[in-house]
Amino acid sequence: MATKSKQVSPRDRIIKTALDLFYSQGYLATGINQIIAESAVSKNTFYYHFPSKEDLCVAYLRERHNIWSGWLKDKINEFDSPYARFIAPMEFLHQWMHACNYRGCAFLNIASEVPNLNTNIRREVVYHKNSLNSLLKELTKELKRSDSKYSDIDEDMIGDSYYVIFEGAIVSSQNFGEIWPVEAARKNIEKIVNP
Repeated sequence: MATKSKQVSPRDRIIKTALDLFYSQGYLATGINQIIAESAVSKNTFYYHFPSKEDLCVAYLRERHNIWSGWLKDKINEFDSPYARFIAPMEFLHQWMHACNYRGCAFLNIASEVPNLNTNIRREVVYHKNSLNSLLKELTKELKRSDSKYSDIDEDMIGDSYYVIFEGAIVSSQNFGEIWPVEAARKNIEKIVNP
């Protein structure tokens, strides 16, 4: 009995193409015609699913958020101890920056191309960054509850500091095309909770 392979829907092909092109080339440098050609859909099909390039970018950012957040959470869940879980995002960042060849954060890259804060695109960027900040604060809370030596840490201040250091490491690593900013960031995060 022959089995049918699952076909990828035209909408999913378009998003997959956007995942590749927006990240590698940039949002502004990628044209609709290239996306249509590389996803092998008609213009009518494209515009049926995405009335505008902005609509596609929002879908791209949502998909990218789900993928990237999944990778990060998988890394965190490799560990049981609250301290190891707290440091896991830095391990993830080290691996990810190498894997993406220092291309950096899709959300920061898009934000640099779309400066207007009052767009659906920028709202997706803010959503992603708020989610990351919340996750880092949650890991800080877990750490605080895990051991009396961490009981005096200010979880909001540490969580916000972690977020800012994490983001700075991404930008600096992308800028230099080197991993040392991520390594320096990790040392600073460790020092903040273990003075």
